[in-house]
Amino acid sequence: MYQELLRKITEEKPSFSQEEIQWLLEHLGDPSPEIRDELVFTSLARGIQEELFTKEQFQLITYVIVSDGGLDKEIDKTGASTLERSFRALIYANLLSADSNEHSLFYQVLKSDIRNMMLYQGLHYLEKEEDTTGFSSQYGWVHAFAHGADLLTEVVCHPDFPINSVHGVFDILGQLFKRISIRFTDDEDWRLARVLYEPILQGKLDQEQVASWIKAVDFPIEEREDFYKFSNFRSCLLEVYVQLDQRNILQADLKEAIQSFQY
Repeated sequence: MYQELLRKITEEKPSFSQEEIQWLLEHLGDPSPEIRDELVFTSLARGIQEELFTKEQFQLITYVIVSDGGLDKEIDKTGASTLERSFRALIYANLLSADSNEHSLFYQVLKSDIRNMMLYQGLHYLEKEEDTTGFSSQYGWVHAFAHGADLLTEVVCHPDFPINSVHGVFDILGQLFKRISIRFTDDEDWRLARVLYEPILQGKLDQEQVASWIKAVDFPIEEREDFYKFSNFRSCLLEVYVQLDQRNILQADLKEAIQSFQY
């Protein structure tokens, strides 16, 4: 099975059997980065993005990936369990992205109860995740917070995400940056910035709302870990600044709020 799936990576338009998809899902959190990253995730993400799967296969993937707890599976465990959660989060993101894209074969293919479950779990995943490992010498890229940020971005940008729930996203981000006491070193802060600037780019979030939130956030510096928390958040805000400024859409109030954020 492994060799056959590896061969399909090089094909222009491969098709997949149900057994092959099942194998890929069973190895989603494989400890080997060669299997997990280069074969399993690549195959699943490509199958969704390039519409290599059928609608039935898309629904099969969705059903399997949420059927045993989804992102809550073994949430209190680390190591191999984190790999499973982290890469599930990335597949969640791909599934929700396709479901929200009116040009995709999979547009609105998700069943409403499963879609709502995925949106809810994606919204709250980073409130529960504790494993801040970026790169592991044993497993390769673990990156749960980066993948969770990618998922949260898709949740906020999804058409079915209620616009009046955006304040809940601010709360989640604020609490996250205040509880993580290590300095992010693998671009997690930049990936978290996408949760703010992508909805702005898509017209789902007003810059004034972000500016008001930033002005209300306080990071008192008392211990060394407090500075790491502040530094993570400031790095996130600077990425928001850069992404909006280079598109010439950064508004004055948000610009001033980010420039003024300091300890």
